[in-house]
Amino acid sequence: MYVRVKRFRNKDGSVREYLYIVKGVRVDGKPRQKVVAYLGRLDDLQREGAIDSLVEGLARYAERAQVMDVAQDLFAHTAKEYGPVLVFKRLWEELGLGKFLAGYVAERGFEFDVVSAIFAMVLNRLLSPCSKLGVSRWIEEVEEPSFAGLSLHHFYRALDVLWEYKERLEEDLFRRRQDLFSQEVDLVFFDTTTVSFQGEGPEGLAEHGYSRDRRP
Repeated sequence: MYVRVKRFRNKDGSVREYLYIVKGVRVDGKPRQKVVAYLGRLDDLQREGAIDSLVEGLARYAERAQVMDVAQDLFAHTAKEYGPVLVFKRLWEELGLGKFLAGYVAERGFEFDVVSAIFAMVLNRLLSPCSKLGVSRWIEEVEEPSFAGLSLHHFYRALDVLWEYKERLEEDLFRRRQDLFSQEVDLVFFDTTTVSFQGEGPEGLAEHGYSRDRRP
């Protein structure tokens, strides 16, 4: 059933509107409208507030309307970011970063979750880059249970751990990318824009040139 407005034009050109409740039926296989109830002239109903009263009265018998009515009294004191955390956590797991890092520090006996601290810094870099002090505050704005209990000094210590295993992680991540994307590496390019070395080198390679780092 649904509400329908019927319009009638007066001789002076004005329009009268009447409100009906109708339902769709089939007569001889063809769709038709059947009037269930005549509610009255629309402008009179609006002026008297009868439409609002009717809606409120009918809403008591509608489960969906009852839920919506209750929801109007609800409000959020705080809200944490959740969606992006799920997406990037899945990528983190697909690349095996958490697994690699956990394996490196398994026997180290840290009193905090090093892997979660590193993930928090990576996630922050992707979503809202800031300083390590900023990260210690930012983790309160995202929904990730593993960040509970992390503080500023944990992030600095996690950076030391990450630097310690940097080369090993790069190698493991490279092999993981090969397996994940079926990569075959035949040619590797290096960015040598700011590469320099001291001492004597092979003829033609070790030459003086322009240094963007202003090296002699």
